[in-house]
Parts: sequence; C-alpha cells; structure tokens
Amino acid sequence: MKEKISKILDVKEDELNEFDVEDLFNNNLLKGFICRRSDHRYGCLVITKVNDWDCQQIIYATPKLDYPFDRQGTYKWPDCKEIQFYEKLDGTNILAYWYYYKDKKFITYKTRLTPVLKDQQFGTFKSMWEEYIDENNWVLEVINLNPDYNLSFELFGSRNPITIMYKQPLEINLLFGVRRKDHVIKPPTELRLSNNCKIPEKQILDVLDYSPGVITELYNLFRTKMSIKNSESKELVTEGMVLYAQVGEPSWIQFKCKPEEVEKIHWTASGFIPERSLFNTALNVFESKDNPVLENFVELLKEEYPQEIITKSFHKIERIWLKAWERIKFTQQVNEVWILAKKEGLDVTKDKNETMRFMSKHFPREKMSKVGGAVLKLAGLI
Repeated sequence: MKEKISKILDVKEDELNEFDVEDLFNNNLLKGFICRRSDHRYGCLVITKVNDWDCQQIIYATPKLDYPFDRQGTYKWPDCKEIQFYEKLDGTNILAYWYYYKDKKFITYKTRLTPVLKDQQFGTFKSMWEEYIDENNWVLEVINLNPDYNLSFELFGSRNPITIMYKQPLEINLLFGVRRKDHVIKPPTELRLSNNCKIPEKQILDVLDYSPGVITELYNLFRTKMSIKNSESKELVTEGMVLYAQVGEPSWIQFKCKPEEVEKIHWTASGFIPERSLFNTALNVFESKDNPVLENFVELLKEEYPQEIITKSFHKIERIWLKAWERIKFTQQVNEVWILAKKEGLDVTKDKNETMRFMSKHFPREKMSKVGGAVLKLAGLI
C-alpha cells in the first residue's frame, strides 16, 4: 500500500508515515498515510479507509513555505500579476479539512504533521481549539462558506507561547485556503469571509509595477521595518510576514518574509543553526508527538538543514531540547490549573488574588512566584 501511495503523491516511501487514528470530532476511525515532503505535499493525507469503508481521499494541507531567494541570496520571482503581504502569526497551525464516509461529509482538524487534532501529553491543542470555537461562531461559519477549500488557521496567544508573547490569552486567525481538488492557495481576503472573521493584518500596497526589481525592493523594505520594530522593543514582537504572489488565475504562490534576526538563511554564514530556530523547531515537535524524544527533534531538523550542519550543532541541539522540554512541561502544568480555575468561575483578569490562591493549592510554595508570572503572561496582563 505504501508503494502505491508514494506513486500517487510522487514521493519516496520513507517520506510517508502510516496512521490509524480516531477522529474525535466525528467518532470515525481513519487509516492512511501522511506525507513529510517539504513542499505543497507537507502534511498531506491520503485516507485509505474510514471505519469499514475502503477509499482513497487526498487531503491537501498547509504547505511548507520557501524564501524567494536561494542560499546565495539571489532572488527568483515568478511573473507576478499582484502581490499581498500579511502578518505571519506565531502559534500552532490548525487545518480544517473535509473528508467523506460513503455518502456523508465530515469536517475535522489537524496540526502540520498529525492526521487529526487531539490533546498531546504536553499540548492541549484540541481543548484550546474547542474552547475558542465554542465561544466564536465565525470559525465554523467561514469553514462552511468555503466548502471547496481546506482552511488553514493559526492558534496563538499567551496560552500557546512559541516565540512571540501575545497580549491576548487565546486567539485564532484564518490564514488562507487550500483548494481540495488541486492544492491551489487562496489568500484570506480572496475567500468568502463570515461576520467577525479574524485574519492576519494585511498591508495595503500602492504598487502598479510588479517587476522583479520593484518586488525585491518592497520585500526588503518590509524586512527592514520589521527589524526596526523588533530592535525598538524589549522582546521579539514580529516573526515575519507572508507574501502572496498572484501568478495567473486562480493560482497564488506563498513566500516567507522575515526580518534578518529571524531568518534561518543566516546559519550558512557560521555553519551553526541559530538557537531561536532550534528552539522553535523543538517546540513544533510537541505538536505531533505525545512523548517526543531527541531523535524526533533531529528528524524535524533534517527537513531544513543538511546532516553536516546538524552534526556540527549537535551539542547545542541537545541543550535546546532539554530547554524546550522544561518550557513545555511548565506551560502545560499552568494551563491545566488555569482551566480548573475557569471551571471554578475564576478570572485572573478580574480577581487576581483569588485566582492565585486557587493556583497555590496545585503548586509548591517555592514555585508560586514563577507560576504567578506565567499566569499573568497567559492572561496577557504582563
């Protein structure tokens, strides 16, 4: 079966992982393969069985984005009809996708490298997703308004911290659509949007000339502005932007646009992987593994870096992996008690002292200073 699927997706067999999981949103059993090829097939599913029904359903997911230049810094732009820039959000990517069971159609969700959304041991992504959509009708509404597209969302906020520390505890934005039949991308403003639908901030451009030189100049202008914004702040406040290039109906191509202090491209200068890139990748491992190990971290790094660079950086990799574990475990512990506090009717934004008294029942006294700071950050109060 794996050989057959590799031919369907035109990838190597070792780029496919088999899955046999329950879709907890619909109580269906899904079997198939997930692809790790770092292009438009990244995270793509081929569902081969739903419950007792044999099938072949290709589910295109959130693609891997590239820079518009090579390792030598040479820009390679397509023939652009239009370009759009949106803020790049820093959280967990969630794809809403449709699949069939016989004559019935179901909607469910996944992270980048998982077939279905669930709570991991150290990441309550399903619980946070359900908590938000239960209180915000626009998410399901926009999904139903665009039945021909799988929709890519970002789950972010101070309760799901990666690099950027956001003020809001938990938020979701619609990023873009992936056409189900052929993986064509559509930017958020080109989709049918529901009332109150939230999308990343879009930059208004007054550009008539989309020649390569003009696009390069504009691209680097945004990079400079983001670097200045980060340097003027006490902490990293923007991770980057996403450029959408319209290359003819109905196709759009996405490119990463990051400030210099964030770009991974600079590891080539020293031969080492920057710590921030390592830490972000380490956190991403927890999105797809219940109890990840160092080898899972290295496997994900191989998607971005050659083996010789990984080998050269290995001592740093081991150190960052331990640091990521500490961060994930502590954040998860605080999140779990946060949820218990909410069930008790407590709101730290309205009654900080009472909430902290509740939290103190679940943590040793010597940890409460650290816990208190984490809770205030999760609530966006500091």
